[in-house]
Amino acid sequence: MHWELFSPLTTEAPESATALTALPEGLFYGYSVYTTFKMPLSEQVIDLHLQRLKKDCKALGLSWRFADHQILGQLKALFQPSRPVFRLTVLADVEGYAAFYDSPGQALPTRLIVSARQAPTATNTGLRLKTVAHQRPLPTVKHGAMTETILHKRQALQAGLDDILLISNSPDNPLVLETSTANVFGIRDGVLRSSDPVRDGCLPGITRHRILEAAEALRVPVDLSPFSLAELLDCQGVFISNAVSGIRKVEHVDGQIIAWQPSAQRLMDSLSHTVNT
Repeated sequence: MHWELFSPLTTEAPESATALTALPEGLFYGYSVYTTFKMPLSEQVIDLHLQRLKKDCKALGLSWRFADHQILGQLKALFQPSRPVFRLTVLADVEGYAAFYDSPGQALPTRLIVSARQAPTATNTGLRLKTVAHQRPLPTVKHGAMTETILHKRQALQAGLDDILLISNSPDNPLVLETSTANVFGIRDGVLRSSDPVRDGCLPGITRHRILEAAEALRVPVDLSPFSLAELLDCQGVFISNAVSGIRKVEHVDGQIIAWQPSAQRLMDSLSHTVNT
């Protein structure tokens, strides 16, 4: 049982605690996986999100007991143009810390939470990034343990920047990983560069997957070899991708301007058009 002791509008303790509906313990320990996307979206792309969600559940030992067609039906019923961004979160639905370990060989019971919010304001301005030597735990899983990443991004925003660029903790030759919530791409001499999630340790984003498919369809060469920060800064164009804000160009990294070339701009525009149609 959970209680609310203080209301959001006052610091005064109430005469009696207000009982809340039972909450899953995964909420308190960050033991969850999630996916976020912007509606309307084709059923095929939503299925990509659901398949990754299932894979991430398996990685954390969370059970999947939800019917895909029912989720899709509910998303369509809940969709409102004013709140098009959906987040699907699967939490461990247990009571008490010890319950995580009661049956270690079995998948944990789960609860699916669906939430919707407004879309971020669209802008064509380039992103200003700050490098941070940090790698998320379980980097290939989209999980709820985001505290360190959020703190790093808050510090970047306080410095007047837009986001962080996570790089590997290697002082000699740091590798590009991802931003706080997006994958990173570079363009050099018509070649599309990006990190490899499994080898380098970053999220295998759904929009990243679709960009690589678009590159193949457009016969754009792709290089997924280790992508150093020095190589990124030498690119003729750099952009990021996620399922909510789509594809956005990067203006500078640590104050170093990205020398966008017209050919790189055309390639990014072609990839964006292919992904969005």
